[in-house]
Amino acid sequence: MYQDKMAIMQVLGCILKNPLLLADSSKYELTNDDFPEKFHKIIFGAINNLYSDGTEVINEVNIDGFLKEYDIQYAIFNDNDGIEYLYRIQELAEEGNFDYYYKRLKKFSLIREMDGLGFNVKELYNDEIIDPKEKEEMQKQFDQLSIEDILKFYETKMIEVKDKFKANSESQGVQAGEGVSELLKRLKESPDIGVPLNSESLTSIFRGSRKKKYLIRSAITGGGKTRHSVADACRLSATHLYNTETKNWEENDFNEHTVVISTEMLFEELQTIAIAYISAVDEEKILYNDLTEEENKRVELAAGILEKSPIWFEQLPNFNVKDIEQTIEKNVILNKVEYVYFDYIHSSVKVFSEMAKASGIGLREDQILLLMSIRLKDICNKYFVYLMSATQLNGEWKEAWQKGSVIDSTFIRGGKSIIDKADGAMIILPISKIEKKDIEEILKKGFHKPPNYVTHIFKNRGNRVDKAKVFSYVDMGTMRIQDLFVTNTDNEVINIKKLIVKPKKKEEEPVEQFDF
Repeated sequence: MYQDKMAIMQVLGCILKNPLLLADSSKYELTNDDFPEKFHKIIFGAINNLYSDGTEVINEVNIDGFLKEYDIQYAIFNDNDGIEYLYRIQELAEEGNFDYYYKRLKKFSLIREMDGLGFNVKELYNDEIIDPKEKEEMQKQFDQLSIEDILKFYETKMIEVKDKFKANSESQGVQAGEGVSELLKRLKESPDIGVPLNSESLTSIFRGSRKKKYLIRSAITGGGKTRHSVADACRLSATHLYNTETKNWEENDFNEHTVVISTEMLFEELQTIAIAYISAVDEEKILYNDLTEEENKRVELAAGILEKSPIWFEQLPNFNVKDIEQTIEKNVILNKVEYVYFDYIHSSVKVFSEMAKASGIGLREDQILLLMSIRLKDICNKYFVYLMSATQLNGEWKEAWQKGSVIDSTFIRGGKSIIDKADGAMIILPISKIEKKDIEEILKKGFHKPPNYVTHIFKNRGNRVDKAKVFSYVDMGTMRIQDLFVTNTDNEVINIKKLIVKPKKKEEEPVEQFDF
């Protein structure tokens, strides 16, 4: 029988001396199942019942009196010298060590539970070992395990079994021409083009935000990774947007469901970015309440629009990959989300713990970030969503940027292998002095607003343009973007066919009208 008699005596003795320990159910939760022997169950049951009935002082006298009403239980109590046992456990009990013995008691409860379910618990606790040294080593290893460790051990076992019987379950083969006529027909009716990004040039280059496509957009610390994600989401989901050219509010031509998953920003920080984008009022003016009467009206209308738009914000300050998947799954099922923005790939305590336990070895940060990126692509395919994420840059980007070197995956923090599974990848940086000099002649030909940011595209699977630079003016206060021109890596203008994406006609609930 898997149990620790000392842990049982200490726990029973402590709650007998201090029944209030039973009141803290959020921290301690004891049940009859925690005591495998009938004798111990009877004592715990008596204490628990007396406490529940409001008995303020519980001792051997009122326990004996309580049990006298139950013939079978009272007989077992007396056969085991119950009164003497109660005296002894009160003398032994050390309330200062209650937490330790409680956790040990629960560990053995879990072992018994897993044994009852048919698991081989001897891998963790083998009470049949005879050799003293072997037994001591086994006991030492078991003592170091937490309840979470034990649960994870058996979860891993189940995953291994699941993988074994699902191995290659998604693999299939067809004759090369099977279904090709239907494919061509489908492409004629509905080309493989996604909804827009918050950039006309990027929409054209990547063919829009397409389902089952995973893009990575990287930047320096404070470079606006999350801001770009919020802007992309609002471009697709805000019911109305303020047009700075016509000075009018216009109904959005798209009504997609989006979610922005942030690991650092608070909800209200995401909300002010969204309001600034929708209203085209600088976020700083909103934060400082430095608004004209007309701007204030636009901001208030934008807040109302945000309340009615199919955009969701999620916070994951300390996360692992499972948390990300569960968050995406929740939004796909409950909110019908099809476009996901996870602000950026980085390590956390939970990610390190999850990956280390799953692999059984200590992994370097770059290996963990690579595995995380691979899982994001898997999640993207599994839930049939478009997924945009990001990374930080390493310390070498600045020197390369100043020298005018090609900006590519070499400068991604955690290693360029992170983008291996991505369908597209880019890095956004402020325009450099060398780039400003190289485009002087281009600006003389009619581009009135000088660019302040350059998006360096270095991966674009399945598309013609896979290495290019998009020169844009990005208003970081509103996240409105004006693309100016596209060049190759030598800053020479190249022509990109403009892709105009029109929303598919579909029956939807009427969009609430606003009085502008």
